[in-house]
Amino acid sequence: MTEKVDITSKVIGKVKGDGFELFLNGAKIGEVSFRNNQKEYILLQGFLSEDQRIFQLKPKQEPVTQYVEGCEMGWC
Repeated sequence: MTEKVDITSKVIGKVKGDGFELFLNGAKIGEVSFRNNQKEYILLQGFLSEDQRIFQLKPKQEPVTQYVEGCEMGWC
């Protein structure tokens, strides 16, 4: 199971040719090109664009049920 995490505010765009290269933490995650007055997102696997936002797909993590570990050892 995966969840969509909005990373739009963390993405940096650098102008290249007729569009932008998109980077997250210094790693290229895709491109936006403007051809024939149309915008096209080309993103690496694990990323998607939706409603002018960019999302990263991450495995959904199970909620933490306890805040400490090792209580069976008697130190809690």
